[in-house]
Amino acid sequence: MLTTRSSFMNEDRLQSPGHSRFRTAMQVGGPVILVSGLLLTGIAFGSFLLAMGGQGPPRFFWCAFLGMPMVFVGGVLSMFGYIGTVQRYLVGESAPVAKDVVNYMGENTQPGLKAMGKAVAEGVMEAQKGSGRR
Repeated sequence: MLTTRSSFMNEDRLQSPGHSRFRTAMQVGGPVILVSGLLLTGIAFGSFLLAMGGQGPPRFFWCAFLGMPMVFVGGVLSMFGYIGTVQRYLVGESAPVAKDVVNYMGENTQPGLKAMGKAVAEGVMEAQKGSGRR
């Protein structure tokens, strides 16, 4: 039987009514703001470097004060917009490894756990025999 991710994870309870619209806005708006901020920051530093070369004071250095916060905001919005996709990728990569570790530990700790269980059972039986004599 093929189940959809929505029915498996019960996403209806986890998502608000405007969830997909908001995620799409972050996925589109984040990179747009990020690239705009990078352009403004590049213009500012280009203006600064030209001024260092002797072409007068930097005329567009003010763009850095606008561009750097835009880089931060755009980066954060992009991160939140794509966090589900990234986490699904990470789970897909790490879940098989975790499964292998659990299986390996289960197989290789059985002898020790059996010996410990046997020792506990023997200790309980000795304690019951000892308390019955009195």
